Amino acid sequence: MLELAYALTVHKAQGSEFDTVFVVIPNPCRILSRELLYTALTRQNSRLVLFCQGEPHKLLDYRHQSDAARRLTNLFEPPEPVAVGQRVYDDKHIHRSRRGELMISKSEVIIANELAAGGIVYEYERPYIGSDGSRRYPDFTIEDADTGITWFWEHLGMLGDAGYERKWAAKLAWYRSNGIISEEEGGGPNGTLLTTTEMAGIEHAQIARNIRTIKSDI
Repeated sequence: MLELAYALTVHKAQGSEFDTVFVVIPNPCRILSRELLYTALTRQNSRLVLFCQGEPHKLLDYRHQSDAARRLTNLFEPPEPVAVGQRVYDDKHIHRSRRGELMISKSEVIIANELAAGGIVYEYERPYIGSDGSRRYPDFTIEDADTGITWFWEHLGMLGDAGYERKWAAKLAWYRSNGIISEEEGGGPNGTLLTTTEMAGIEHAQIARNIRTIKSDI
């Protein structure tokens, strides 16, 4: 039997410790992040009870959702704002590919470096304008002038998150409406869509398979 008792927000509990901690995570929880989740799960000394609305394994998605990466504050030195695509981040929280491109995702850096190592020329987040004038930014675009084939490579790093999956479904439909079809379906008149996923870490086998696919058509 549960009885009503006093509760603290995660922010209020920061810096405190308790023998037993009950953590309640509603769904949706728009303020939830990697840092907030870490704080909540480390307040206990002996026992943690997690009440999670939805599927608990989806909390693993928050490994890639960091509030700190978007902050432009520092107690001891001024931030160094750097534009990456349409957003601005502190230089300390971004990564660079072998060719020097600025990227937020370490997984995209790995893909970029594998493409470069394979001698494949690519463009990172080159805008593609659809037939209706709308614009999307594929992670990687690879064009072969000799064959006329264009590949669009998207890395899906947060599958399992409902909001992310809805956005990807909409983007996939947009690609299809513009004649860009997945490699599994034989490609489309305006390009072939390649994907990699990251359910439990990046899959190097998927990267290698996509690179073999590109090279076989060049």
